Formats: sequence, C-alpha cells, structure tokens
Amino acid sequence: MVDNEELVFKEGNLKEETEKVEQNNTDSVEKDDEVARLKKEIETVKEKSTNNYERYLRTLAELDNTRKRALREREEYIKYASLPLIKKLLPVIDDLNRALNVSDDNQDYEVLKKGVEMIAKTLYQVIEDEGVKSIEALGKPFDPQYHQPLFVEKSDEYPENTVIEQMQTGYVLKDRVIRPSLVKVSSK
Repeated sequence: MVDNEELVFKEGNLKEETEKVEQNNTDSVEKDDEVARLKKEIETVKEKSTNNYERYLRTLAELDNTRKRALREREEYIKYASLPLIKKLLPVIDDLNRALNVSDDNQDYEVLKKGVEMIAKTLYQVIEDEGVKSIEALGKPFDPQYHQPLFVEKSDEYPENTVIEQMQTGYVLKDRVIRPSLVKVSSK
C-alpha cells in the first residue's frame, strides 16, 4: 500500500517534472524562434554582402575602363598636340617653295631676299602666337638662366658681367627657356 505522504510526495515531484518539461518546451520554442530569426538575419547579411561585392567589382571594372580611356585620350592628345602649329607652319613652307621657284626663273636676288625676309617675319609671327619670345641679351646683365657664355672679354666700355655680343638668339616659351642665348660677356 502506498502511503498518503508518499503519494503527495510523488504528486509534488510529478508537478515539478511537468513544469520542467513545460519550461523546456517553452525554452525550446523560444530557442527555435531565435535560431530562425538569426538564420534569417544571416541570409539578409549574406545578400547585402553579395550585392556589395558585385557593386565593388562593377566599380573596379568601371575605374579600370576610365583609366584606360584616359590613357588612350592622353596618348591621342600627345600624338596630335603639334597639329595646330603644323597647320600654321604650312603657309610658311608654301611661301618658301614659291620663293625658290621664283628664284629659279628670275635671278633677281634682291627680290629673293625681300621674299625670304617676309617669310622669316611670318615665321616669327607664328612662333610668337604660340608663346615663344626671343631673349633680349645685348647690353643686359649676364643671367645664367637666360644666357650661355661662350667668351669672356675684358672691356672698359661695359660694366662687368654685361652681355656685349649675342652670337645666337635664345628663346623662351611662356616662362620656360627653350634655348639660352649664346653670348660674349664683359669682365674687368
């Protein structure tokens, strides 16, 4: 026979065990819900990551294409950069050819000289239009940036380090020396 006390004890244990099972079931359901939520969140993050990676690859390809296009355009620009100058020089060449043809027919060297002077003037105008200027050296103080000394000559007529003769004209393009003037410089 089972004792009342024993029955009450067993009933209490049964209740406790039932509550534990119910609690475990509730915890399990909550854990399952949490796992499902986390899996969904992982899938969302994976999708975002995949989208970002694809955007990164497209941007990288676009950047590479832009770089290649800029390089091609730069090469094209360099290749044809002198085209405007060449177009300006073609009439000068035509004038020189005409002068040579006229000199063959006519032995008048005075006319030939005048024609060549006109052509030289036109040529100087073309290079001036491009920003080239001749360096004025005669009578100026010697400046190694603009002048290259070929001779140094003692002179009482000029102050020391003055350009007393210019053997070859120098030229400047905008602010850059293309060719320094070849000069004779005075000394004491």
